[in-house]
Amino acid sequence: MSTRPGFHARVRSLLRDQLLDAATEITCDRGWDAVTMSRVAERVGVSRQSVYNEIGSKDVLAEAMIGRETDRFLDGVSERLAAHPDDASAGLGAAVEYTLRTAADNPLIKAVVSTAHGSTDDLLPLVAIRPEPVLARAVAAIVAQVRAMHPALGLGAGPGGDALGSLVEAVVRLTLSHLVQPTGSVEQAVGQVRWICDAVLAGARG
Repeated sequence: MSTRPGFHARVRSLLRDQLLDAATEITCDRGWDAVTMSRVAERVGVSRQSVYNEIGSKDVLAEAMIGRETDRFLDGVSERLAAHPDDASAGLGAAVEYTLRTAADNPLIKAVVSTAHGSTDDLLPLVAIRPEPVLARAVAAIVAQVRAMHPALGLGAGPGGDALGSLVEAVVRLTLSHLVQPTGSVEQAVGQVRWICDAVLAGARG
């Protein structure tokens, strides 16, 4: 029996991508406040009801839009981790550098970060405060890959019982902090991450 998705599933997936593309374009051009279901529908060429049927509320649209962008970043993060099979600290540092440098040229991230916090146009909490769709998603993906690549790290129990999870969460939170409110160069951010990782991993080896 074929495992390929059926025709209707492929059509729905294509429509969803088009709706998210439209919402992203409007956000980058005019800000999140300018995004309405009617404008998204008009740009894609479907009815407003079709947008509601496929996406739901505007809050769900925002999470889906940011979540999809996060997944795209995580593809690049995965490649950087894989490029350092013998050095978890170097891999995490490379992943942070990729994220910060790529984000600097990403229109959606720039639109999110440049918006005044607390305005009705504010998407920043989705990136920097709420666990989903960025923090929990990134931590889960990175922990799984690092654990698979480096099974002999020897990390014991940490806060919450998972030292690797705690380390990765600290790295992700620090990266998001630099992304949202940079206080130094990318090189400084990477240096901080490497220092933290080297200290934790050296303790585990010791």
